[in-house]
Amino acid sequence: MTAAQKPLKLGCSYGVRFSPDGTRLAVLGRDLVLWNVAARTKLWRGKFIAHMSGMAFSPDGGRLAIKSTTGQMAVVDAHAGQLLLNFQNKKDGEGCGPVWSPCGRYLADGGWDGRLRVRDAQTGEVLFTQLHPGEMLRGVCAIDGGRRLLVHHGVKSVDEGQVQPPDYCSVWDWPLQDGGGRKVLSLPGLKSCAPSPDGKYLAVLHHAGGEEYLSMYALADGRWQAKVPVEAGGGTGNGLRWLPDGSALGRIGKGKLLFYGWPGLGVLAQEDFIYPCALDFLPGSPLAAIGSWESGMLMDLNLHKETA
Repeated sequence: MTAAQKPLKLGCSYGVRFSPDGTRLAVLGRDLVLWNVAARTKLWRGKFIAHMSGMAFSPDGGRLAIKSTTGQMAVVDAHAGQLLLNFQNKKDGEGCGPVWSPCGRYLADGGWDGRLRVRDAQTGEVLFTQLHPGEMLRGVCAIDGGRRLLVHHGVKSVDEGQVQPPDYCSVWDWPLQDGGGRKVLSLPGLKSCAPSPDGKYLAVLHHAGGEEYLSMYALADGRWQAKVPVEAGGGTGNGLRWLPDGSALGRIGKGKLLFYGWPGLGVLAQEDFIYPCALDFLPGSPLAAIGSWESGMLMDLNLHKETA
């Protein structure tokens, strides 16, 4: 067994994401920085659009899609660190995403105006738009290796005296089509959600009766699987992040990271951390990237301790 490497400081980091082959780490802060994971050296740094807030590697790892707080999107050559395309879509407004299609030709993202869009990743042309009136799309993520999308729908505030409809999640198959989303879960108090890597389960943070819970549902039919109470007042960022093998789930909390085993949702470990806001794991390794508003870290997280 090799000795654990010393943690690597990543600086202010709103987002962290390993490349599909695990050799590089993209860190999104005031700039976008790409690291060589093995050598722990910076490959390049760039500021391609203002106020970057979201990113995603293409399936082949050759490109990085980025999105700003104004909704503006761009595509960057992940090897050369050069801008390939600026979509010039500043007026789309804030939202979530981006997410690549499995073929790498298209990009999907959601807006707080309720629009789910698909664009050509080489031209920026909008190829598909589905408007969800009265909603804001809080999250869009890939499941089943990118073959499907999970969309977290938030219902905007209603008039006084009316009942607030619960948030819900829908699943979309590529290619996206009008009315193609299938509702899989509707839950009052839904705060954040994360589908398991194999697409079988959906982990959700939600509140009910003044308490906060971490629950697990079957993604195919929305059946409840497990629930545990958790400390309220979680952190920002993705909220929940699965280990690549589906054996555990990380939760970004207030000043800490908590890890729950699956099945069962028993607490495996806790890692104190200042202002955590993002989390990603290197497959087949204890190495994890932790984003923080103050200073992120690349470090070993040995969640499954060896027993004698």
